[in-house]
Amino acid sequence: MTVFPICVILDAAMKLTHEALKKTLQERLLNRSRRMHSFRLEMDALLSAHVRYQDLEEALAKESHSASILIGLLGSDGVAETMNAAENVSDSDPSCLEQTLRERRPPEELRENLRLWRAIREIVRLCGESSVGEIQDSLVSLGMDNVTRQAVESALRQHKKEFSVSKRGRELYVDLK
Repeated sequence: MTVFPICVILDAAMKLTHEALKKTLQERLLNRSRRMHSFRLEMDALLSAHVRYQDLEEALAKESHSASILIGLLGSDGVAETMNAAENVSDSDPSCLEQTLRERRPPEELRENLRLWRAIREIVRLCGESSVGEIQDSLVSLGMDNVTRQAVESALRQHKKEFSVSKRGRELYVDLK
């Protein structure tokens, strides 16, 4: 019988342990790599949905801001009339308008905080090129009784980047740039 010194036996056992450890680490690395690859594939698949979500979020913010301006322009009475009209139109869903109104401050508050130049921009956006007098009349007809011609002209001067103003005879005409 051959007798091996104890250090040779221990050395062989340590090599096996080191080899097993190395193999385990290699398997874990391969497993992690496969999982990371799977995550990347899933992330790539979701990327377009994420980008679309961000685009929709941005568009929603713009529409929400615009809705607040329209609510402010219409005021309480105009909003109430809009609700009645939505209920009487067959292809309209009043719950959409109700949700929009719930998400905003009251119409009176929106009107109070509505900047005149934004109101003018909405009128011109809807009506196209208009005279200062027509704009003033439109705002007064919506219940904004305190709007003067001078206030309209002042708002136009302060927001030259938004409006194109031309003079024909004695009347100023306004369009969007």
